[in-house]
Amino acid sequence: MNWYETLLLILFATIPVAFLLLGYRIARGGMHPFRWSLLETRAFEQERTPDLLAQYDAWEKTSYIVPSPHGYGLKTYYVPCDDPAEKKNRKFAVIAHGFSYTHLGSIKYAAMMKDLGYHVVFYDERYHGESGGKSCTLGGMEQDDLRAVIDDTFARFGGDLDLGTVGESMGAVTALLEQADDPRVRFVISDCAFATLNGQFRHLVKRAKFIPLWPSLPISAWIFKKVTHVDPASVRPIDAVARATVPILFIHGEADRYVPTSDATLLYEACHSPKMLWIAGNGARHAESFRKNRTAYLETVHRFMTENKLNQ
Repeated sequence: MNWYETLLLILFATIPVAFLLLGYRIARGGMHPFRWSLLETRAFEQERTPDLLAQYDAWEKTSYIVPSPHGYGLKTYYVPCDDPAEKKNRKFAVIAHGFSYTHLGSIKYAAMMKDLGYHVVFYDERYHGESGGKSCTLGGMEQDDLRAVIDDTFARFGGDLDLGTVGESMGAVTALLEQADDPRVRFVISDCAFATLNGQFRHLVKRAKFIPLWPSLPISAWIFKKVTHVDPASVRPIDAVARATVPILFIHGEADRYVPTSDATLLYEACHSPKMLWIAGNGARHAESFRKNRTAYLETVHRFMTENKLNQ
């Protein structure tokens, strides 16, 4: 065998292995991401929004574990609204945080909903914070967990609740997926959700530039499904919002490069229920819309709630 034949043989043998490793790298980034600890997220929130963290520390909080249908516990927190006149109301907001973070990322939304007279429930999503779960599924199993938290909220506080959901990033994806099959949810506030998981994987691979889309994406999808038992092709918020019957507020930062801002437009256009779209300015990147536009953010949410008669 000539040297160049040997070289070709080595190349043909190593190329499939290289693509397999690339596919695994893509899948691993979604199902086993770097996870911020509670201490790290607390320090980050202290740096970004110290006033809200101080509010959080002063809140009356109850923590408990909600069983997931997938066999682990979800660390959950209940915070009643502060207004004495609203203490006995039946308005609840359940909040889901973003990818790789913890429930502390929900503080800003919890404060917002409390100011609107809502009692708040928020939690660590699977594989994050103090909750269980062996992997992240980017909405696939998280939607079941959100429904479990909602089930528990109705069981714990009564069956006549006026309940909505709020989500950021992966939490927004989770909320959009869950509402499609849950008639108890009265509204959704979605901040920087992707339209489809396959589309999100494709976007991130294209950003990397040095990774070829084919066959890396099909391999990564196969690995993701094999490990998590969730097919990325099934995680499609765009289909869920097409079935929505409740008001949905879509929010996205104008400079989001992680989840394209155009995904918010796709979701908005696919939705046929009462809806509102707000693209946040001031160079807001992924999950920065509130921090960089706090006043406008609160005004937008208040207008959405008022127009849909949700704050009565």
